[in-house]
Amino acid sequence: MLNETSHANARDSTTAESTSVNPSSGTTSNAIMYVKSSGRSGNVYNIVRHFYYFDTSGITGDVSNASLNILGAQSETAQVIIVPSTAFGGDGSADIVAADYNNITFNTTYGAAFNGYDDGANNSIGLRATAANFIRDNDYFICAVIEAEHDFADNDPGSTVSKKNGINYGTAAFLDYTEASAGYANDVLGIATANIGKVLGVATANIEKVIGV
Repeated sequence: MLNETSHANARDSTTAESTSVNPSSGTTSNAIMYVKSSGRSGNVYNIVRHFYYFDTSGITGDVSNASLNILGAQSETAQVIIVPSTAFGGDGSADIVAADYNNITFNTTYGAAFNGYDDGANNSIGLRATAANFIRDNDYFICAVIEAEHDFADNDPGSTVSKKNGINYGTAAFLDYTEASAGYANDVLGIATANIGKVLGVATANIEKVIGV
């Protein structure tokens, strides 16, 4: 939320002043931001949050080593954290709207606070098992990347502060992960698992061993 007169008004607003969809190119210095500045009439607070939607319908196996990857640009002063969100209609069925600014949860996180944001490289932000399981079990993954020390922590700094991270949109943000194979993952009598539908009437996805192996 932009140009508010208090931390609470900026952080807890039910709607954003504006929204935008990621462009396919270009950069911005304030993609993720918490700024408290001094104006003629008092303090001014500005918060910017970044939301992501990913189609995960093709992921069915257990997920490990998951991370959200963002190409940094221009600014690198903010510690960030990833939180669950119900933006984009809650399931990707709608475009992001101004009211999605508040469609996040502060009760849990999808990862630890990330300190090493680099303005000229890929930032690989690790995801917890709760995120990995959500990716496995659902056809979508929606999250928000927000400033950690003041926005997430609900901490009004005692003095003016400027925490900003930029994003380079030339490379789209992406999920990186390891997906385990589902079911029996070897051959039977020289026939590849991919070419076997059932063994003795049991679907291969439900088979862990054949004759104890």
